[in-house]
Amino acid sequence: MMVEKIAMQAEEFRLIKEFVADSFGLVLEEGTQRGLAAKLSPRLQELRLKSFTEYYSYLKFSPGRSTEWQRLVPLITNNETYFFRESGQLSVLAQEVLPALKERKLARGERTLRILSAGCSSGEEAYTIAMLLLESGCFSWDWDVRITGVDIDARVLDAARQGVYAQRAFWATEPHLVERYLRRQDDKFAVRDILRKWTSFAQGNLLELADSAAGEQFDVILCRNVLIYFADQTIKRVVDNFGALQSPGGYLFLGHSESLSRTQASYLPLRFPGAIIYQKRE
Repeated sequence: MMVEKIAMQAEEFRLIKEFVADSFGLVLEEGTQRGLAAKLSPRLQELRLKSFTEYYSYLKFSPGRSTEWQRLVPLITNNETYFFRESGQLSVLAQEVLPALKERKLARGERTLRILSAGCSSGEEAYTIAMLLLESGCFSWDWDVRITGVDIDARVLDAARQGVYAQRAFWATEPHLVERYLRRQDDKFAVRDILRKWTSFAQGNLLELADSAAGEQFDVILCRNVLIYFADQTIKRVVDNFGALQSPGGYLFLGHSESLSRTQASYLPLRFPGAIIYQKRE
């Protein structure tokens, strides 16, 4: 069926832009009005709405608004990801952070490890971390390890829980790791149970992260290539939420193009060759 593109007026774009920023913390850039109209026009047709003003009212006040939010999010976000993305940071995690955490934990008589993949998309990062932990040998069978992936998009979370990926997801992954931790399923690859035992996924908004974190205190939080879509005030709010979920000394990993220099003083930058990470101040 042909979808008729509905024109979006400047005031309608402003209203939807403000709604998206307030509800999800995401910034819709100026100049994306026409593209946004093209993406959302099928939603208006399905809901039998005649304008984006009506759509804005639907998002704000309709009894079915929460369901529509779930349809809106994947249309305005980019979920492109793959296994072992930004390998320089992952090397720092495996070679510097994990051994330091193990030493610190054992000195306190603890054998727990909690890691959060914030904005986990379809799960590649969470499963990559599980591989790194297993390969490191730092955390054996008597450790209580939990890797939690959180994302606002229910659709990508379903994919994460299924854990089945096309070949292109592994272009940055060593072949022996694919063989060890995944199994062929038709023309795709499915994660093995050894990865699943440490990983779980939950729906959550980074602006209200405590609601989906189940009272955990995370040793490591990864939020990579997510904050680039947020305004400075939103970044501060999100990072404050991270801080509330970490004890002093916890580690925060951001994308290589993301920085806390303008928005946050509670984390200390740690510089390594090819990577900068952050540690919550004592």
